[in-house]
Parts: sequence; structure tokens; C-alpha cells
Amino acid sequence: MAPILLALIAVWLFFGATNEVFLSYRNLSFLSVQIVVTATIGLALLFVLILGEIDLAVVGTSAVAATVAASLAVNADVPAALAILAAVATGAVIGFAQGLVVIFTRSPSFIVSLGTSLILSGALLYLLPPTGLISLVDQPLANLTITYLPYWLGYVLAAAIVLVVLVLRVHAFLDKRRHGLPAHFGREVLGVTLLVAIGSACVVAVLNGYRGVPTPLAILLGLVVLSSYVTTQTTFGLHLYAIGTNAEAARRAGIRVPYVRLVAFMVTGMIGAFGGIIAAGRILSVSTESASPTLLLQAIAATVIGGASLFGGRGSVWSPLVGAIVVGSIANGMLLLDASTEARLAVQGAILIAAIAMDSLISKWGRPSAS
Repeated sequence: MAPILLALIAVWLFFGATNEVFLSYRNLSFLSVQIVVTATIGLALLFVLILGEIDLAVVGTSAVAATVAASLAVNADVPAALAILAAVATGAVIGFAQGLVVIFTRSPSFIVSLGTSLILSGALLYLLPPTGLISLVDQPLANLTITYLPYWLGYVLAAAIVLVVLVLRVHAFLDKRRHGLPAHFGREVLGVTLLVAIGSACVVAVLNGYRGVPTPLAILLGLVVLSSYVTTQTTFGLHLYAIGTNAEAARRAGIRVPYVRLVAFMVTGMIGAFGGIIAAGRILSVSTESASPTLLLQAIAATVIGGASLFGGRGSVWSPLVGAIVVGSIANGMLLLDASTEARLAVQGAILIAAIAMDSLISKWGRPSAS
């Protein structure tokens, strides 16, 4: 993660020096909103990536789930909260179906999810009206994702995140001590918590310099913190990494590999549904464009850039967020510099390759020597 953070700082310094607008409160607020959908889809993907699987249908799932929510809210006057629950349930059902096929047929998740994405494209066309679009203008469902938190509530959110991180770090520290493993309270608990506190306060202060913390960003941070607890403090989370590292060894250790895989696909679908709702709120509609392949590629790129592995066993819930900030910052900065589309795509691709290469080299250097 450290090399990616250094790369992010370098990107910000470069664009901040070449365009004074880049580091303005307004642009940073816009950037925080722009990266939310990519980071949310990336977070959804992370759960299956840790297993060494892939879900190419996650964007299709997000689009169908958002369409279900929009249809209920607009056509049936269902309250926004119930429409969102229906969307999340839709994502869970799609993930459950995919997981069953992968588990019982032992087919590669790449092929299964590719086929599912085509099915979902057809389902999206079926659910949409003949116009191919459902407008969310003046709908409470959209208002949830285009508003900002009051200034004071932003700091409350930051304090809550710091408190959760502190509790999780203390729990991990005590767990290490119980098992006789080396643990350093100052570095592993106080140091990490202090960094999170400083970072959270700075982020809220910057965002409050414009309109406050965007509600979509608050939703994303809530999902990240919840996912952090699940992946680090629960048996399910530990089993995810065990299976991703060595599925056969995990099976022999008594881990129910099929069950964990099934739940992981369901979680991916559920988080993907949130991503679809946020995306719909941003553009105030759902349409055939909601299942954009570009979004899928950006989410995969962001998650890998942030430190997750396509081969399983590695990745943090913060990986999609950090990676999305890097990808979004480059796109935003080059747009401000009036760079051509081909130049922006070329640079983003080069950064992706460089990040993967750097991560591979650092991982290689970090392994103990066989001699």
C-alpha cells in the first residue's frame, strides 16, 4: 500500500503544480464524488478477488439492481428505503445464482460471470421502458446520493471511523498476544489510529471547504469500515484469505470452501447493488448505459492498483478506495490540462502496468530467501 500512497502524492503534487484548480476545495469535492462508484464496484469485486475468483457481471448486477429500485420508486411509489432493500436483495440473489453455478459445475468464474453479464444485459432491456430510461429527477431515491452532510456531521463521521479503527486494532493486538505472537501496541494500535485520525480530519476539513462530505462518500466509507470488520475480525473473513492463498489446504483444514465462495459472490452482488444506486443517483436516471464495460475495467484496475491480487489471497478493503483515488486523480488532472482522450487512456494504462509491476517486485523482495 505504501508505494501506491507515494504514487498518489506524486500525482497530486504534479497536477497541483501544473493546474491551480486541481487542489481547490471544489475540485477535490468533485473528485471525491467521481471516484465513489468505481470504488464501490471495486469493493464488491474484492471479496471474490481475494478467493482468486472474478465477477465480470458485477456491473450488470449493479445496473439491474438499480433498475429494480428505480422502477419500484417511480412506478409503484415505494419508499426509497424499501426500494434500496429490494435492490440489495436483487444483488444477493444474482450473486447466489452465480455462486451456485460456479460451485456445482466447477466452471471458471470468468466464464460463468461473462455469461451472466449477457443475461443481465437482456434483463436490463426487459426491465426498462421502451424509452430505455427511467428518470430519477425529484425522486427521494436520487436525493440520497446527491446531497452533502452538514459540516458537524462530517466530523462525527470521521470520529466514528477513528473509533472503529481503534477498536479493530486493539482487538487484533489482543488476539496476537493471546496466541503468543509479537505485537507492538505503539506501532500497531496508536500509530495506525493516529494516522487515520489525522487523515480523516484533513479530509473532512477539505470537503467542508466546499459543501461538506458528499453523502455517497459517506455511504462508501460506511461500506468500507463494515467490510474491514468482516474481512479482519470474522471467521468468514479469515477463511476468505485462507482459500485465496491455498484452497486445497483450506479444505483439508476443515474450511467449508463452497459455502465461503457462495457467500462471497452474494456479498459482491449486494455491494454492487449499492454501487448501482449511487451511480443512478449521480446521473439521475437508469438506462442501458448503466451497465458500462468501462466501469468494470476501471473498478478492476483500481482494485489491483490499490494492492489486491488477481490471483487471490491478497488485498485490503482499502485497496479499491486508494486505487480509485489514483485512477480518478489522473483522469481528473489530465482533463483539467485539456489532454486528449487517447493521451488520458494511454497514461492510465501505463500507470496500471507500473503499479502492478512495482507491487510484484516489492512482494518478491519481501519474501524470505529459500537458502
